[in-house]
Amino acid sequence: MKGIQLTEYVKGPHQLKVTELADPKPGPDDYLIEVHAAAANFFDILQIQGKYQHQPPFPWVSGAEFSGIVLATPSGSTNPKFPVGSQVFGATQGAYATKTTANEAGMLAVPEGWSFKEAAGLFVTAPTSFGALVVRAGVKPGDYVLIHAAAGGVGLAAVQVAKAFGAIVIATAGTKRKLEVAKSFGADHVVDYKDEKWPEVVKKLTPKGRGVNIVYDPVGMVDKSTKCTAWNGRILIVGFAAGKIEKVAMNKVLLKNISLVGIHWGMYSVSEKETVTEVWKGIMKLVAEGKFRGTEFTDGEFIGLESIPDALKALGSRETWGKVVVRVPQEVQSKLYQPRPAASRLRFRPDRTTTAKLFSSYFRRTLRSSATGLSVAAAATAYKPNYHKEIQAIGKHKMHSKVVIIGSGPAAHTAAVYLARAELKPVLYEGFLANGIAAGGQLTTTTEVENYPGFPEAIMGQELMDKMRVQSERFGTTIITETVATLDISSRPFKYTTEWSPEEEHTADAIILATGASARRLGLPGEDKYWQNGISACAVCDGAVPIYRSKPLVVIGGGDSAAEEAIFLTKYGSHVTVLVRKDKLRASNIMAKRLLAHKKVTVRFNTVGVEVKGDDRGLMSQMVIKNVVSGEQETLEANGLFYAVGHDPATALVKGQLETDSEGYVVTTPGTTYTSVEGVFAAGDVQDKRYRQAVTSAGSGCMAALDAEKFLSELEDVAGEQSNL
Repeated sequence: MKGIQLTEYVKGPHQLKVTELADPKPGPDDYLIEVHAAAANFFDILQIQGKYQHQPPFPWVSGAEFSGIVLATPSGSTNPKFPVGSQVFGATQGAYATKTTANEAGMLAVPEGWSFKEAAGLFVTAPTSFGALVVRAGVKPGDYVLIHAAAGGVGLAAVQVAKAFGAIVIATAGTKRKLEVAKSFGADHVVDYKDEKWPEVVKKLTPKGRGVNIVYDPVGMVDKSTKCTAWNGRILIVGFAAGKIEKVAMNKVLLKNISLVGIHWGMYSVSEKETVTEVWKGIMKLVAEGKFRGTEFTDGEFIGLESIPDALKALGSRETWGKVVVRVPQEVQSKLYQPRPAASRLRFRPDRTTTAKLFSSYFRRTLRSSATGLSVAAAATAYKPNYHKEIQAIGKHKMHSKVVIIGSGPAAHTAAVYLARAELKPVLYEGFLANGIAAGGQLTTTTEVENYPGFPEAIMGQELMDKMRVQSERFGTTIITETVATLDISSRPFKYTTEWSPEEEHTADAIILATGASARRLGLPGEDKYWQNGISACAVCDGAVPIYRSKPLVVIGGGDSAAEEAIFLTKYGSHVTVLVRKDKLRASNIMAKRLLAHKKVTVRFNTVGVEVKGDDRGLMSQMVIKNVVSGEQETLEANGLFYAVGHDPATALVKGQLETDSEGYVVTTPGTTYTSVEGVFAAGDVQDKRYRQAVTSAGSGCMAALDAEKFLSELEDVAGEQSNL
């Protein structure tokens, strides 16, 4: 068969390759499936990079959601539910292949009249939305239901479920196109959530401005939603990968008698199996009544496993809507395949201009990477290229900008605001989990920020960065969610390429480098293998992950950060061991006292890490440590290792091209953001190793914007003088 098998993590979808593989061997409870369509999910992108919470041991085939034909039934079953030749859909590890295996609990029959393409995106989204609205919120006729990210996979499913139960639907989305799509799937009203006053707009759409009865939130807008939720309202919090967990003002929850209701559909198969059956009965009833249709993306088409990288890139760019599904043609059409007559379905088909416009802007990455997350793991497979002609027509897309900002933290967005207001049309590359950190930089890994001016009651780090991002967009900054891979500043215009599109070279007259700094690694044996499978550099980000709960954990470091992270981890781990290379802590007196006095913490002085070991599941399970005085080695039981040993400036892009100091920080002219190369400016932690605060980063971003504006103005003056000669 053909498939996309991973033997190591990759930087992005463009590195995925289709290879010839041996047919999968079904277990005694598994069906063998001939795959005819596979859906793309955000967790697929995270998993191929080694950043998802479920990482299978190498080698593994990616992809989760599929539809296809049963080729063989379980050898351990005498009465299989799906006979050979059955058309099925479901979720399993390894859907990006021409063949896969799946168990009965992870499959259902393709609805009558549905295509494989429509069915492939049904298994995860439909029950999440039905379970949330019907089981958890009890939606009923006349309810006003607010659905966030309504043009996404679960969003469009939620719109249809709410309408089928007689609710009035108010849908939010971030682009005109997505609002149109939400409307076409049945939304009664649509609201742009990029408008800061959207809660007020929503309230005005409800009777006497009372607010909505139910909020469906898969993206982390709970706190703001309380402003437009009615008395006795329910806010459904849907699980999402790479998204944010908000701080919610509980006074508003109490005053309005609001219920905050969680929905984790993946756990129902473990904790409440009977509900799974009832939910699917309800969904299939809606399908039979013509009240629920497929939510697959139709503005463009992806055909063949070779198009998986493009499908994931389109999804990651957030310019698609619904479910991005790849059709998987088989080299030899199965004799078992019998096409079903198409049912009469209303379908949203834009004109060719709309389609061309969508894909010509393929590389304008305008939204974040937070997404609906469900506990299904994945990777990818491929086939001979046979793309839709709109996609073939994209070709190379060279872009020139006056000024490009590389970064996504306070420095980058402050620079963007100033430059956009100066009408210089800045382009900001926020990266796709660049340096292992979500767009927004290190602030996205913190909880409350209490020292940023203007927020007397504190603000969550992620929320602060979201507000900065919205402000940048408001003034016209083009934000692209891709990571810059190469940068040539040897001559102007400066040249650069992106990680997902290395073949396309773009240019800029000025560059603002605001790439920040990333947590330092130690290079221990086993570090690469168990990174994100037990090893992390951010306790706040990862400490609550199930693999660390009630398990022995290790922190390496002796400063304030190490002390803070160790104390934080005591909330989740059974015990925390702190390894300190020297014979004393570098932490402040108060933090050192707290650490040494904590009952769940052991500090091992004069001790270093030697090696990280793991189990057959590919997870960290032990750590070898060494006393640097005696030379003795010891193996600790440890399911988690957290580094707190400082940061390295993210200057790989300009290594050997810009002047840097002994620690790698970009050197700038004192009192300015000018670097050693004219036209290149540096702001934020990439050039600041002393203060490293959000407010100082923002200030340097302002300086960089003003310096860049002056530089570009002088360039224009020179060009004008030359043209007059």
